[in-house]
Amino acid sequence: MEYYLRYGQTFPVPSAVAENLLKLASHDQLKVLLYVLCHAEAPLPSAQIEQACGVSADAAEEALAFWQSVNILHTSEQMPAVSILPAAQQQPVTVPAAPERPAAPEPQAAPAASAEPPAPVQNSGAVQMTSSSFSLLPSQVADRIRENRIIAEMFRMIEQIAGKPLNHTEQKSLIWMHEYLGLQPDVILMLAAFCAEHDAFNVRYMEKIALEWQERGVTTHALVQEDIQRRSAAKTYTGQIMRVLEMNRRPTEKQQVLIDSWCRHNISPEMIRIASEKTREKKDDKLDFKYLNGIVENWVKNGISTPEQAKAQDEAFYAAKQKPQTGSSAGSQTEPENTSFDLSDFDQLVNRF
Repeated sequence: MEYYLRYGQTFPVPSAVAENLLKLASHDQLKVLLYVLCHAEAPLPSAQIEQACGVSADAAEEALAFWQSVNILHTSEQMPAVSILPAAQQQPVTVPAAPERPAAPEPQAAPAASAEPPAPVQNSGAVQMTSSSFSLLPSQVADRIRENRIIAEMFRMIEQIAGKPLNHTEQKSLIWMHEYLGLQPDVILMLAAFCAEHDAFNVRYMEKIALEWQERGVTTHALVQEDIQRRSAAKTYTGQIMRVLEMNRRPTEKQQVLIDSWCRHNISPEMIRIASEKTREKKDDKLDFKYLNGIVENWVKNGISTPEQAKAQDEAFYAAKQKPQTGSSAGSQTEPENTSFDLSDFDQLVNRF
């Protein structure tokens, strides 16, 4: 089916929006941009944008900040697109003019970078576990970028790591890590590089690690590097275990806890393969993490770390099981030996110590 444009009032849209930015822009950001471009001939109250687009004040301001960050909207007078009235000049048409109020205080600039990590922000409320409740408007982010060269450079380098411009949520998260948790920008850069390498760029995952670092006092280069090396080794180990166990999906949270414990105990992927084969033989060829972990815990408890040691343990168990019971009558008929390895035998092997 062919579609034709119904000619009427039109307005220009930069070609870069359709060619390069559709995948990056959110639904709200596109709505705000179209409305702004459609009303470029006169000053536009931000409240009008919010009402017409059905977005919150934060979402509208974030959208304008996004289009400015990707060079679609500019504050330079050389390329005027729309004039957004300052908040002090925005008066609802149906409401009488309010008396003049004192100007809002200027947002405080981010503290200058120093050799020591900044002290975490003191909050009277509950401890913030994520940046979701960290109040920071796009205009305040812009102030920090303009007034703190270190923050601006951190954003620029993290955008290179992420391969995309940072949106307001990501910018706010990074500032939260710096100002609330007290992590230095170079430490946050190391964290961003680690996450991008192993889990793609995700600020929520970064926040989880950053919060753990802050609680454990991991703030110096040496401690951060040590922790990242440990996490990288665990990621590599998880990949090896996934291949050994023929897992097509990422481990669940509970499975990952077990895998991490195997890594800490230096259980080789080959030993995990042996344990897996034991469980599959008795579980209809299905992967059973509970039984598998039971075997591994038994090995750890008894200092077994090689296939030869595991084989010797199995042989000792079978030999003990097949010994004739003492006190049996000499003339009694001996039952044929059953050397099959059923689940009850398996439970005895796992829990016999």
